[in-house]
Amino acid sequence: MSLSITMLGTGSPRPSLERSGPSQIVSINGEPILIDAGEGVVNRILQSNYKLNQIENIFFTHLHGDHIYGYAHFLIAGWGSGRKHLTVIGPEGTKKMHELVLQMYHEDIAYRTSLGFPTEGLLNANIIEIRDTSSIVSIDTGLDINVQASKMAHNVLTFAYRFDDGTHTIVISGDTAPTKQLVTLSQDADVLIHDCCLTTTSMYSYTTRSEMKEVWKNLQKEHSSPTQAAQTAHQANVKNLILTHFLPQIDVDEIRTEVEKIFSGNTIIPNDLDIITP
Repeated sequence: MSLSITMLGTGSPRPSLERSGPSQIVSINGEPILIDAGEGVVNRILQSNYKLNQIENIFFTHLHGDHIYGYAHFLIAGWGSGRKHLTVIGPEGTKKMHELVLQMYHEDIAYRTSLGFPTEGLLNANIIEIRDTSSIVSIDTGLDINVQASKMAHNVLTFAYRFDDGTHTIVISGDTAPTKQLVTLSQDADVLIHDCCLTTTSMYSYTTRSEMKEVWKNLQKEHSSPTQAAQTAHQANVKNLILTHFLPQIDVDEIRTEVEKIFSGNTIIPNDLDIITP
């Protein structure tokens, strides 16, 4: 059994040359699974040495712009690269989002099909929507792994995902404030990839603009700090904690110190394109 995680994008809605929008590839036994498709995802996939037509499964934690900005590019470019199958999994609204992308690019799609491109891998995409529920739900993906989803604490319908192949378990939180549901979903996981938007040195935390102070206050209800991520990892008894979703101007040493006061497992504060093999 083999496992690797490629952190394609570790950033936030704020554009950054160093950190692309939220996205990662979890590769289990050679099957690459894309989770979220933030800005720059296609370039990051190519830089990571994956091929676009390799990726036939994508999960969305939620449909905020920073997690879907790159989807249209991924959808069209992967199809043009020869992808034959695509399964898209996400919260209610995922199908509408997918169909809107097809509508927006209908002239481009019509042109390419007139050249002889087959429609497989684009127009036959399998869209699976997860309904709003307080229960942990199992998802039939057709993959040889067990996938579960649990609703998180965010201001739109958001799901964390647990991937389990019988040997390795990975949980991806998506955007969330602290919630018992994530502790339950993450119990004894090998890896927890956790939202870490609320760092003390990030650009919103020290602003003097009154309107941005209000933004920072409201973000506390929707995201997590290093301390909160560490508490979840500790309570869930996970082995490895990977932090992501960073606003600009983070202090990596400060984050690590904050986390290690609480969590005794392995803490990883990645850059874009880091490959992790726990």
